[in-house]
Amino acid sequence: MNQRSLLIIFAFISTIILSIDEGFAQTKTNWSPEQCLKLKNITAVVPSPDGSKVVYTVREAVMTDDRSEYVNQVFLCDSDGSNTIQLTRGDKNSSNPKWSPDGKWIAFTSSRDGKNNLYILPVGGGESEKITDVKSGVGNYDWSRDGSMIAFTMIDAAADKEEKNKKSKNDWYFMDEEIKQNKLYVLWLNEKDTSGKKKQKQVVKENYNVNAFDWSGDGKSIVYSHGKSPEANDNVYSDVSLVDIESGKIKSIAATGAGESSPSFSPDGKLIVYYCTADPVDWSGPRHAKIYSLADGKSWRLKATPDENGGIVGWTADGKNILWNEANKTLNSIYVLSTDGKSITEWNKDSKDWIGGVTLNNNSTHLGFILQNPSQFPEAYISRLDNFSPVKITNLNADNAKKPLPKTEIIKWKGADGKDIEGLLTYPLNYKPGTKVPFILNVHGGPAGVFQQTCVATNAGAYPLAALAESGYAILRPNPRGSSGYGTEFRTANRADWGGKDFIDLMAGVDQVIKMGVADESKMGVMGWSYGGFMSSWIVGHTDRFKAASIGAPVVDLAHQNLTDDIEGFLPSYFKTDPWNDWSLYDKHSPLRFVQNVKTPVMLQHCEGDQRVPISNAIMFYNALRRRSVPVRMLAMPRQGHGPVEPTMVLKTMQTNVEWFDKHIGNKKSF
Repeated sequence: MNQRSLLIIFAFISTIILSIDEGFAQTKTNWSPEQCLKLKNITAVVPSPDGSKVVYTVREAVMTDDRSEYVNQVFLCDSDGSNTIQLTRGDKNSSNPKWSPDGKWIAFTSSRDGKNNLYILPVGGGESEKITDVKSGVGNYDWSRDGSMIAFTMIDAAADKEEKNKKSKNDWYFMDEEIKQNKLYVLWLNEKDTSGKKKQKQVVKENYNVNAFDWSGDGKSIVYSHGKSPEANDNVYSDVSLVDIESGKIKSIAATGAGESSPSFSPDGKLIVYYCTADPVDWSGPRHAKIYSLADGKSWRLKATPDENGGIVGWTADGKNILWNEANKTLNSIYVLSTDGKSITEWNKDSKDWIGGVTLNNNSTHLGFILQNPSQFPEAYISRLDNFSPVKITNLNADNAKKPLPKTEIIKWKGADGKDIEGLLTYPLNYKPGTKVPFILNVHGGPAGVFQQTCVATNAGAYPLAALAESGYAILRPNPRGSSGYGTEFRTANRADWGGKDFIDLMAGVDQVIKMGVADESKMGVMGWSYGGFMSSWIVGHTDRFKAASIGAPVVDLAHQNLTDDIEGFLPSYFKTDPWNDWSLYDKHSPLRFVQNVKTPVMLQHCEGDQRVPISNAIMFYNALRRRSVPVRMLAMPRQGHGPVEPTMVLKTMQTNVEWFDKHIGNKKSF
C-alpha cells in the first residue's frame, strides 16, 4: 500500500473518531442526578456582631464504600467576601456556628468525637476547644449577652440499666412512658467544678421537652418554649415559660390553647416576643407574633402579615420592631412589624430573588442570608438592616455558573370556582417554542407547602428537576389551594376537601400547559412526596390521563394515617373531627378507596423509619396494585425518616425517578 493510500485511510478513520467524539459530546449531561448531588450547599450565614465579618457553613455529600452522609464545614470571611478561611476540617460534621457577643470567639457543634458536642474557636487564631462532653448530644445553644455563659439543650441519655437491658435483649418498654426529653442546661465558660471541668447546670428539670429559648440581657433568666414530649405533634402545642437560673424558679408566660413558641427578649429585657397560632391550635390557620410585657403581664398581637405564617427572625436594635420571615407566593419576604401592633413594612421589597436561611447578627445591624432563583445558584449574602443592599460573599458554584440551566417561568390559570392559581413551569433544556414534549406534574407536600423560585439544579430531594429538564421533560409545579404564600383564606380552602377542588386546580394547570402547546398529552407523568404522594395516588385513582406515576411517602388511608403518625392533631384539624366520629368522611378522601380504578404504572418510594407518614401506607397501596396486576415497583429505604437523608439514598430516589419516567413517557428505555 502506497503512502497516499495510507493517508486517505488515516483521514477516514480520524473522521469517524471525530464523529464519535462529537456524538459523545452532544449526549454528555450537565445535570445528571449524580452531578446535582455533588453541588455544594450553603447551610448558614452569620454576620459578626459589628458586621465586619461573616461565618458560614458549606455542606457536601460524602459517599464512599463505607460512608454516606452530608458533612458541613465552617468558613470565615470579611463582609465583602474577601480573606476566606476554612475554620474546620476533617471527615466529621461541624455546623451551627454562632459569634460570641464581643466577636472574639466562634462556637459551633461537631460530631468529630462521636457525639455532637460544643466547641469554641478564637477568631484571632488558634485551635478549637471542646467545652462539653455529653452522653447523648448537644441540640441548640446560645451565648449569654455578656459572653460568660452558654445555654444549650440536650436530650436525656440512656441510663446504664437501659444500656444493659438493650445488650441482653431485655429492652421492652411501655409506649409513651419514660420519655427522653430535651432539657435546658447552662455552661459557665470561666468557672470550673470540683473535677476541673467547666461548671454546668441543668436549669429546667420539669418533665417536658424544651424546643427553643433565649437569654435575658442581664443573664439571670432564660425564656423558653416547651411541649410535653419531643414528638412533633406535642411541640406544635407548646407553651412559654421563664426560668430564674440561680433559683430554678419558673414563671408561666404563655399557656393557652394556642401553640406558643420561639420566645425572644427585647434588647432592653422588658418585652418578650413569641410565635403564636390560633386558639385552639389550627394547623393550617393563621400565625402571628405576640408580645408579652414583663412589667404588667399584658400581651398583645402584632399586625398580621400577608400570609399569616412564617416565623420570627429577631428584634431591631431599638426594640421597636420585630423581623418576620414568610412565604410570599413563589418568593419569600422579610417584614418589619412595629411592637405597638400598628405598622408593617416589607424589608426586601421588589427583590426578584428567593431569600432564605436568614440570620440576624447579635447587635441587630446586619442580616446574613442565601439568595437564588431558578437559573442562579444559591450563594451567601450579607446586608445592613437599615437598607436592603445585598453583598455577595461566596462564589461556591463558579465552576457550574456557565452550564446551561432550563428556563422556568410563572404561569397562571383559573382553578375550581374560578380561583386564581399559579405555578412554576420548567421547560426542557434548549426547548424550541411550539414543540410538544413529555410532561410531568409535580405536586408539593404539606398540603401547606409551596413551590418557590429556587435553583432547579440544587434540588436535594427525590426529584432532580434539572436532570429531568435536560432529558427533555417539561415540569409543572403548581401551588393549588391549600398552599402557603397566598394568605390564610387560600391556605385553608382545602379543609375537609383533600382530593376535591385542589385536584381540580391541578388538572386545570395541566390543561393550561397543554393549551400552551408545551405538554404532549400522550406522554404525561405525575410525581409528589407526602401530601404530594397523597395527591399523586388520588390522581391515578381518578383519571387515566397520566402514563406513569412516582408516588413518594403517600397518605393513602386517612384514618390509618391519623392513628399511626406522629402528628395526631393534624388531620382532625383539617377535617374538623376525629376519624371515629365520621369514618365515612375519612374514607371519602382516602386514595386507597379508589385503588380499583388505577391503571397507571406506579413507582412507590418510602422510607422505613418514616413516623410522619408510616411506610404501611405505601405497602397497602403496593399490595393492592400488585394483586390487581397493575405495573408497580416499590423502593424501600432503611434508616431514613420522612424523606431520604443519606446521599446514597437521595441519589437512588433521583435515579429511579428519571429511569421510571424515561421508561414510560420518555425516549429512553430502562428496566
